[in-house]
Amino acid sequence: MKKENEPDKKEKDAAPDRTVLGAERSLAILSAFIDAPEPFGLTELEARTGLFKSVIHRYMMSFIKAGYVVQRADNSYQLGPRAFQLGKAFEARFDYADFIVPTLEKLVRATGESTAFYIRQQEQRLCLYAAETPASVKATVKAGSLFPIDQTSSAQVLRFFSVPGNAARSGGRYVCISVGINNPLSSSMSAPVFGPGNALVGALTIFGLTLRFDPAASEAMRATLLQMAQELSARLGASPPIYHAPCAEIFDEAAAQAAQAAQSVQVIAGDG
Repeated sequence: MKKENEPDKKEKDAAPDRTVLGAERSLAILSAFIDAPEPFGLTELEARTGLFKSVIHRYMMSFIKAGYVVQRADNSYQLGPRAFQLGKAFEARFDYADFIVPTLEKLVRATGESTAFYIRQQEQRLCLYAAETPASVKATVKAGSLFPIDQTSSAQVLRFFSVPGNAARSGGRYVCISVGINNPLSSSMSAPVFGPGNALVGALTIFGLTLRFDPAASEAMRATLLQMAQELSARLGASPPIYHAPCAEIFDEAAAQAAQAAQSVQVIAGDG
C-alpha cells in the first residue's frame, strides 16, 4: 500500500530540472542583441525578453562591469568588447564538420539514401561533406568535388537562397528537387541551411537512384530533410524565423523568379 506523501514512480523517474533561472535570464538578455540592427534601451530589451525593466537593469549592471555590454551616452546599450572576444574564441575553434557531418549521417539512417552538403564557390558548387548509404547499389559523390551551378536541386538552393531576402519570398517552400540533370539515373532533393546573420551556409542534399528515389512523390522524405535543415541552421546560429511557415511542398525556382520579375515591373511602372 502506498504511503501518504510517497512519490509516484513517474515522479521518481522524472529527471529533475537543474536549470538556473538567473543563467537563463542572462542568456535571454544577451541573446536579444544578436540580431539587433542598432543599440537599444530597456524598453526594447523588455519587449524582446519578456522580463521587467527593473530586472533587466540589475543584470545590465553586471554585464557592463564585466565588459559584455556597453552603455552609450544616450543610455542605450550594445554588446561590449568581452562579447566580441567570446565570439572570436568561438570562431577560432568552430568546425562546420562537427555539426554538418552528424546531420548527414542521421539523414542516411532516416532515408536510406546518400547525402551531401554543398556550398557555393563563385559559379561552382563544392561538395563540402558527403555520407554514403550502406545500400549495395547507390549514387555517390566525393567530398571536394566541384560542379557547375546548374539545375540540380543543390544548385537551385545555392542560387536562389543566397540572395538576401529570398528566404521570405519562397512562399514557405524550401525543398528543391531535380531528376536526371547530370545523370539520367539519379535524383536529388535539397534544402537551404542558414547560419549567423541568417546568411545561407549551404545546401543539405539527399540523392539516390531514380529507380527507387522519386523526390516529387517523397513528401515524408522532404519533410524530414526540411526538419533537419532547420535544426542544423539553429545549431549554426541562424534565427528560427528565417524559415517562414515552412512546408514540405516543392519549391519552384522558375516560378519564384518570374514572380519577382513581375513585382519589379509593377514597382517600376508605379514609380512616378
